[in-house]
Amino acid sequence: MRYFFVQPDSILHHKLIPNAKARFKTSSFDTHYDINSLGLRDREYSIGKPSYATRILMVGDSFTEGIGVEASETFSKVLEGLLNDTGAKTKYEVINAGVGSYSPLPEYLYLKTAGLKLNPDIVVLNLDLSDMYDDIQYTRLARFDADGTPLGVNTEPERPKDNWFLRKLVAVKDFFKHKTRLYNFVWLRVSRYYEGIQHETNGLGDLRLDKYAMLRPNYTLKDQDWSLTYKYILLIRDMLKERGIPFCLTVYPYGLQVSSREFNVGRQFWDFRPDTLYSIQPQEWVEEFCRKEGISVINTCEDFREAARSQYPLYIDDNVHWTAAGQRLFAQILFRELRNRSMPK
Repeated sequence: MRYFFVQPDSILHHKLIPNAKARFKTSSFDTHYDINSLGLRDREYSIGKPSYATRILMVGDSFTEGIGVEASETFSKVLEGLLNDTGAKTKYEVINAGVGSYSPLPEYLYLKTAGLKLNPDIVVLNLDLSDMYDDIQYTRLARFDADGTPLGVNTEPERPKDNWFLRKLVAVKDFFKHKTRLYNFVWLRVSRYYEGIQHETNGLGDLRLDKYAMLRPNYTLKDQDWSLTYKYILLIRDMLKERGIPFCLTVYPYGLQVSSREFNVGRQFWDFRPDTLYSIQPQEWVEEFCRKEGISVINTCEDFREAARSQYPLYIDDNVHWTAAGQRLFAQILFRELRNRSMPK
């Protein structure tokens, strides 16, 4: 389970445990995790970049981390192989810095505190539609300086300062959280149950409660829903621009946006209609924002739809994530697009 290789963090909210080794098994997949000394699901890298290498730093959530596939099957590693098989003079290092449930707020903090120390030549942010929901939640836990710049994301709301009894209860809870596996085992299941009952209430279509609200028929784009994520993306853009580091953002579809036969079991849990192809308009909204703000953007939705005509499955049926074939397809799209965008030869 994830609590074998994920730990709380006072800056990033949570992170992968350096040097952890674990088996991540569910009813849908059985994978292995070997976290390197930098806390990344990847091989070891030196902090200093080799003179012969071009580094691409991938940031994103569980799609980038590669839930459901082995590390060697993640799109970062597949892309690295494709780039190095071209006969180019430079050697490419595609570093997988994806962490499940990350979004532009913790990604900004990761880049600021650790990622940029790797001296990347390019940073690629793989934006998931659920990032909008996650950024709303993380902002509630975040600390900011006087200018509104994020300093860190707490793991939970600040402890009450004027109630000794509540402080004691929180301290007991924290002890079990950090010292026992039983707490995490139970919490994972309670969280899953809570997600389920939310779908039976009127929370559907409300991005504060429903991470896939933008795909609901009753959803209308609201500035406050997307403004936080856009704010953090612009912080990343400006930070990288100051350092002369090219920045690219990608968007990708979910299975129900690719084919009416993908993600059928998962649709039942999330209250999506079976045998229905959902709109890719939300990704187009992101693409429009990026072009307006001068951010290089790769929208992979149409490529996935085209590939789905002949490839199946690209997604795990009861899980939102890609199969190894989906990971490989995303890598092939990035290979084509990045090669066309002045990649070093």
